[in-house]
Amino acid sequence: MTPIHNIVVATDFSPGAAAAVERAVQVAQTHGAVLRLLHAFDASAWHSLQGVFDPRRLSLEPPPDVQIKRRLNDLCASLATQTGLQVEAHFSVGKADAAIWAYVAAHNTALLVIGARAELSILGLGSTASRLVRAPYCPVLVVRCASERPYGTVLASVDLSAQTKRAATVAMGLFPAAEHHLALALGPGAQASVHAQALHDLDQFARSLSANAQHSAVAEVLDDVPARALLERAAALPADCVVIGHHGHDGGTEVQLGNMAQQVLQHTLRDVLLVP
Repeated sequence: MTPIHNIVVATDFSPGAAAAVERAVQVAQTHGAVLRLLHAFDASAWHSLQGVFDPRRLSLEPPPDVQIKRRLNDLCASLATQTGLQVEAHFSVGKADAAIWAYVAAHNTALLVIGARAELSILGLGSTASRLVRAPYCPVLVVRCASERPYGTVLASVDLSAQTKRAATVAMGLFPAAEHHLALALGPGAQASVHAQALHDLDQFARSLSANAQHSAVAEVLDDVPARALLERAAALPADCVVIGHHGHDGGTEVQLGNMAQQVLQHTLRDVLLVP
């Protein structure tokens, strides 16, 4: 796997973003990567709020963009002091998803980390996260659980296609200390011979993936529809992170996020890594 040198984490200072920053710090420490904190300031949204709040009170305070820049720089300095990482702050103006992707594309980003929602207790994805996962330019880690510990167990959906094999390989490189489980869902009623062949092929891939890994990957064949099988297996392990391959951009056009990926993102209580 290509070395991890550059990790971008988007923050709006919400609880969900704080969890994303915490997870990004863990991954950056594992790889000695530069951590870039990014905030996208939507000026149009701010102008709409000016009609709600007392303009006389607002005029006594620093402009909102100045306040946010200060907060971002303070967070950057604090993280650098606490972790010893190289941490950089970047403030941009514009719609969050467009600003984030523009920054990611310009900085050879190995991983983008985002919060699933502003509030951790709510299932599904917020509007910005939903737009960001539709057509990722790089692996995207969607964080919905705050944790002080690195991932212990990672579950990857592998149907033996090149795309899902790449996703599992990227996950193994990103989270080398975790135990990795590779799950292939055949659907209910698969014949025993099909099940046996699928397990053989998946186990062969798991062996090759484990050649230089800290832990051997575990191959599992699940007899259920993919989304439900993955959700239930992630809960049973329990897994800290679920890994899914994504077609991403194809010739500059956006590819629709697959149905299985959408269901997992909307219903899982785990973090999700999407790999284009």
